[in-house]
Amino acid sequence: MRAKISRALFATLAVVAVLSSGCAGEKTPPDMPKLRPTTIIVTQEGKPCADADVQLLKKDDPAYKWFAGGATDANGVCVIKTMGKYNGAPEGDFTVVVYKTVRTESETRKNVPQPTDPAEAQKWVAKVAEEEKEFDYIDTKYKRVETSDLTITVTGGKNETTLEVGPAVQVENVLTVRK
Repeated sequence: MRAKISRALFATLAVVAVLSSGCAGEKTPPDMPKLRPTTIIVTQEGKPCADADVQLLKKDDPAYKWFAGGATDANGVCVIKTMGKYNGAPEGDFTVVVYKTVRTESETRKNVPQPTDPAEAQKWVAKVAEEEKEFDYIDTKYKRVETSDLTITVTGGKNETTLEVGPAVQVENVLTVRK
């Protein structure tokens, strides 16, 4: 009986080991450049800027296929990943785009179920769109590659930089809905 339990335990542990080794890190595509550990700390008025999106756009090729970026944590720290899953960024000079957009939730969306009738559903969507608002909380110049003056040069070894995005703002975005 003891041997059966030991074999069952061994088999279970072997399966767990095989499964967890696959989760340790997916192999990178063969044509992906070497990635370098990259961390960006975003501050606003000298304090950590939480929940901001960060994107690195290659200066000499904004359409570069190896997208790198991430989001800041509560301490303003963004650990960069390429293609959303590979740790690090390719070497090179990048313009950094940073934005923090928040959408309010409408009372209609919270309290009224979306109708199944197409005509009523269209009215419901229009009412929700009127009620909801979207705000940027970082100067919108940092939201576009054409206007952001934030940069990072990724080189061999670890890369870490702190980027300041200036005073807090609250700029309403205009949402458009087809009627």
